[in-house]
Parts: sequence; structure tokens; C-alpha cells
Amino acid sequence: MKKFLAIIISVLSLTTLAQDTIQVQNANIQVNEAEFGTKKRTKNMNTVYHRSSLHNILLFHNGQKYSKEILETYNIRPQSEKFNDHSLPFDMIKVKGAKYVKDKKVKKYINEADLADDLVAKWFNRNETTGYCNMDLIFKRGLEGARTEDIEMSEYAKRGQALLTDFGTELIGNTYVLVHDIVYIDKAERNEKRAGGIRVLGGILEIVGGVAAEATGDSRYSDMGKNINKASHVAADVVDDFGGFRVKIKTHLYRLNWQASDNDFFYENYYLDENYYDQTKYDAWKNAKYSMSYLGSQEVISAQTVLKNKWDLAELIKIVLYRALDESVVKLQRNYEEFKIKEPIYDIDEKGNVLAKIGLKEGVSEDSKYEVLERVESADGTFKYKKVGTIKPIKRKIWDNRYKALEDGQPNADLGYTTFKVTQGHDFYPGLLIREVKF
Repeated sequence: MKKFLAIIISVLSLTTLAQDTIQVQNANIQVNEAEFGTKKRTKNMNTVYHRSSLHNILLFHNGQKYSKEILETYNIRPQSEKFNDHSLPFDMIKVKGAKYVKDKKVKKYINEADLADDLVAKWFNRNETTGYCNMDLIFKRGLEGARTEDIEMSEYAKRGQALLTDFGTELIGNTYVLVHDIVYIDKAERNEKRAGGIRVLGGILEIVGGVAAEATGDSRYSDMGKNINKASHVAADVVDDFGGFRVKIKTHLYRLNWQASDNDFFYENYYLDENYYDQTKYDAWKNAKYSMSYLGSQEVISAQTVLKNKWDLAELIKIVLYRALDESVVKLQRNYEEFKIKEPIYDIDEKGNVLAKIGLKEGVSEDSKYEVLERVESADGTFKYKKVGTIKPIKRKIWDNRYKALEDGQPNADLGYTTFKVTQGHDFYPGLLIREVKF
């Protein structure tokens, strides 16, 4: 444990000496100084912003219509800049049929893949062959967005455990997995079934009409069934005027189980490097049994189909799929408090309004309400988020940052940020965080 703290202290000391560059395990890591304001609300204000880390898995329905196109589109989707990308090679599960996979089966897939162990191993850059680990990723993500400050060595020594808890528990403990079950809604097939029913009725009426026409001598009866059959073809062809591409997505949310005690346990039992090799630790990792908690799921049905003459099929699939995936994440954040993102204030305009780089993609609406948070240090060296005010989006100043919104000519797609009015609090500045209040 003492050696682990010594590593942390020495590495962090290098950040002070080297300003914006730290060297860990012979790897150069560039840390960009955030565009945070320097005005301090409190003497213990800290503007470090730690994003949650995210790994995505696709449940791939190989046999369904448009399965190939869905897979190709999903694989090139833009990664969310609101999360750290914690992707692993295990990112797709092939399934049969065109219906949602049952929740129990999804959990079985996750457990059998030892996914939790792989997530932890990535945090410590553990080499599967040698067992060697390093702290590069933890320090890189821990220091992203932070201002480099001159802190005395004595302060590092005094707060060593707190720094470990802050960096380890807050970062590793906020690791999530999203499992996306994407099912195509075959509108054309549904319409064809409806049209088929009409044609059956038309056939019956055509026979009845023929008999009635012969009995009465009125030829209009024989046209009755024929007209209904014509109507059935019209009904079936309606789908041709539209892209016909819609999906429903059920997204499952998991969180890596990681407590403050796990920081020490990992180092004492599994942590190896080139200067300190222990065969016992290498062998112990084979029996590592980290776990994940299932938080819940959310279903989203994509919006109305887009006209064919506006986009080709490939672009249509992107628009429908990407927007539906974004919506599923937004709904999960609203339903599960711990999964909510915290977004730094981008700027303050001349009227004192708050500007933030979020919009419709993140679910911002006229009914949204956000709290303003500052990150303060407690007496024990740990950090907590303190509410210092509230803000609300201004009507007609909500940024439409959904996929292809600008190309689609959507209003407010060119804003670049959403403008919020202050409803409570004062003296806000770039670097403070905002978080949506329960919707």
C-alpha cells in the first residue's frame, strides 16, 4: 500500500514540475488545461471534472431485415463526448430472431464474458501476457480538465489516501456498460398484412357481387369487390412513399461494482510492474471475480419515418438509429440518478446567462431544470458536489445538436450551445458544473 501511495505522490509531483505534462511508467501523457475561469467562489473550490466511463455492447439480430445495415451503421456511430470511451473487444453478442432478448439471458451473456474483470484490467492497463500494470489511464482521466496548481509535497503526503480514493473510487466506480438490443420495425410487412386482409375481403365481396349482379342484372355489384382490391394495393404501396425504417431499442444499464477498499485490494493482490514482479499476484488474477450491478433498462421507439426523397437509405438509417440511441441514454439518465452527466459551464454572456454545450441530443427542453454545482473539498480531503444555484433553458435558445440536424435545416441547429437563465444563485463562471434535476 505504501508503495502505491508513493507512486501516486511522485507522479502527481511531476505534474507540478512539468506544468501540463506528466510522465508515468515511461509514457508521456499530455494533460490539457481546461478553459475554466479563475474567479473563486470559495477558498476550497476545485474545478476538476471527472466524466463517467462507458462501454457499449450490441445485441446483433443477424436474421432480421436490415441487420447488415444496422450493424454497419452502429459500428461507425459517433462516440459520445460526454463519457470517457472505455471500449473493450467484447462489444457484440450475436442472437437469433427479431424480438428482444430476455433480461435474464442478457445478464447471462454479461456474466459469462467476465466483463467486469476486463473493465478493471483496462483501468490499470494490465498486460494479459505479463500481468504488468500502470497508472497511466487513471492519472490521465483524473487530471483531464484540471488546472495545474502549485501544491507542496507535504500536501500530497497528507492527502495521499484521499487522492487515491478520489481518483480510484470516483473514476473506476463510475464505469458503466450499455447493452443495446435493436429490433427493426417492419412497417412494410405490417402494411402488407393489413392489405392482405383487405384483399381477402375484396375477394369474398367480388364473388358475392358477381352472384348479386347475375341475380339482379345490376353490373355495379360486380365492381364492388374489384374496387376493394384496388384499395388494398394502394394501402400496400403507401410504404413506398416513406423510408419505412423504424427501430425500437431496449438498452440495459450496468455499473461496475467498485468500492474504496478495492483500490487497496487491487494493488496488494494484483498490481505488478517491471520493477516489482510477483508470481503469486500474477496467478491470483486468474481467480479475480469482479462483478457488475444491473441498474435497469429503457425502451425507445424511433420517431416517425423520414421521406425517401430527402435522404438515401444509408443516411436514413443513421438518422433514425443515432437519434434513438441518444434518446435511450437520455431516458436512462433521467431514471437513474447516478448515471446523470455533469456538464461544465461553457461561458457566461453579457446578460449573465449561462451557456452550456448541451442541447436536444441530451434531452434539453423548455421544461428542463438544472442545478449548478461546485466541487468542494471536505475536511478529510475528499470531494463533494455542492449545489449553488439553478438554471433553466431559455425558450427558442435550445441548441438542436441531434445527428444531421444542421443538414436537415432544423431551427437552432447552428447555435453551438444552449442558453440558460439563472433562476437561483449568482457569480457563476466557466468550470462550474450543471446537472439536470429529476425530470
